[in-house]
Amino acid sequence: MTIRELPFDLYVQILEQLTPLTDSDESIIVLISCLKTSTFLRAAASVSRLWEPHYRARYTICDPAKEQSRKRSTGGDWRLMYFERRRIDLETLEILLKIVMERGDGRLERAREVNTKFSFDAWNVLENAANCPLPDTFREPGVPDRRPVPPHAVPLRFWAQMLLGAIARSDAVCTWGKLISNDTPQSLELSFACMSSFFVYPPMKVLSQLEELATLCKIYFIEHQIPLDTDEFTSDAGKLRLVCSSICDFLWSCGFEAADGERFHMLQNRFPHLFLTTHQATIPISLVYIFVCIARKMGVTAAPIDFPSRVLAVVSSPHPDVSEFFVDVFGSRTQAILTLHDDIPRFLIQAGIPTNIILSRASSTSMLLRASRNVLASVSNFPVGAAAPEVELHAAIYASLMINVIFMDDRGYLLNIMRHIDRFLLDLLPVLVDSLTPLLNPHLQEQLTMHCKAIMEEEQEAATTSHPRSALTREVKFFVGMVFKHAAHGYVGYVYGWDPSCAADEDWIREMDVDFLSRGRHQPFYHALDQSGSLRYVAEDNIRATSLEPADVHRIFTDAPRAGMYFEDLTQVNGRARFLLSPELNASYPDDEAFGDRWLRQGED
Repeated sequence: MTIRELPFDLYVQILEQLTPLTDSDESIIVLISCLKTSTFLRAAASVSRLWEPHYRARYTICDPAKEQSRKRSTGGDWRLMYFERRRIDLETLEILLKIVMERGDGRLERAREVNTKFSFDAWNVLENAANCPLPDTFREPGVPDRRPVPPHAVPLRFWAQMLLGAIARSDAVCTWGKLISNDTPQSLELSFACMSSFFVYPPMKVLSQLEELATLCKIYFIEHQIPLDTDEFTSDAGKLRLVCSSICDFLWSCGFEAADGERFHMLQNRFPHLFLTTHQATIPISLVYIFVCIARKMGVTAAPIDFPSRVLAVVSSPHPDVSEFFVDVFGSRTQAILTLHDDIPRFLIQAGIPTNIILSRASSTSMLLRASRNVLASVSNFPVGAAAPEVELHAAIYASLMINVIFMDDRGYLLNIMRHIDRFLLDLLPVLVDSLTPLLNPHLQEQLTMHCKAIMEEEQEAATTSHPRSALTREVKFFVGMVFKHAAHGYVGYVYGWDPSCAADEDWIREMDVDFLSRGRHQPFYHALDQSGSLRYVAEDNIRATSLEPADVHRIFTDAPRAGMYFEDLTQVNGRARFLLSPELNASYPDDEAFGDRWLRQGED
């Protein structure tokens, strides 16, 4: 029997057995090979439904408008849609590699290009790049990874993560900007989800988690014989209250409870992707957000109330005989349902607030502003020993500052963003210039444009600046890539730059008592990251060679992710360690790779 004698449907059934993979092309290569083999096999491998599971497995995130356009242009053919997304993948990876290899403002323009052309369509391929295999040195022991390590894997991961952040935050700013002219009750779910975008967590994942919760809640209702029919419970005050108190019970059964003591001030219970998963013991505004989103999906008309002491939910009915009432999700273990006349005055008196205030439904804008104040309060009130990692801290502050800039038009918040934008460098054009600037008043637009232009000029100047050791008039004893321990403070750091003498301003020199060092300001100073990711400027007198414990090596790119911008691998010999330099750092310090290699091999001080 020849291959042509097999029934066509049998070939299709065989190809249907290929396993869809999220980060491998093995199954797709088989389908593509069939497309090239013969007319008969090509026809079988072209069947649209064969490609759908592979498309859905690989492409879980998309730009909704672009996805609809793709479906129209391809007639819904999953094979053609797959090829189109794969084309976007390859173009995105090409741009990403240029960002890795280049210096200067060109990489900022390339970030804008990815966001403008592809937005969330580039998400999955960038997410794979941000999780590509690491060199053996950085791999977790006992966790094998047979995938080949791509060239420049570490900086590739870093810049892919930066691009993902720029895409997510640009979308968040645009979403929030729409609230200025169109703040509807329906906008709460998405606009609040966008707070997680600042942690490189796309809002559609938050929305999906809420959908899953609503589905589980309906199952809970069926098991506990709670009414699910909207017409039935909205026309009966008792049943509507039962439904709302049962949603609170469901949330508690899932672990969504009231945070107490030190947990109340934890930064992590302010952001949806965290309080929906790892920090379910959380604060009132977060619990009310979950309650309102689920209640609406169940057919309940619910909204948050920006109550003075803590956020509540208000529930109403289209039936005039059913009075509205309030739900205290945070305090629901004691009393979930509150009435306007009996319970709300007591709450107001306890908070020291006049009882004649008017309670109205909160807009998404007011909820975002309240959430941003909660974040800033958390930063000021960290529980002892519970401070968030520095990367999370900066993301949280960035989100809060952005909310206040958009809705309060506050110059101070804008200036604070500009002071920290170096941690989110690829945001400069897609987030600040393209998304934020149009939302500001003319005065702030001018200021933001001026700041962004200055940063681009600095980036371009840095790209043309090189630090060859042959040009030095004073010896610089150490080198870029060196791992050291600070002689006075004991922290471990990684050198990513040096100056032949102290280049800090006079105020910093006086504050840090630089002139009291044995060689004062007239000695080399080193730009470094410490193990928490903080930036340091260290005198040569305080540099002591050291090496890293295996546990420290594996934590480098989580605790100090910016190290991925500068370094590619790590070599350790006899208690000394040096990083191999990224293309960017090699271009800036062209002699330091060889200098560091000699230092490591020869053991010279």
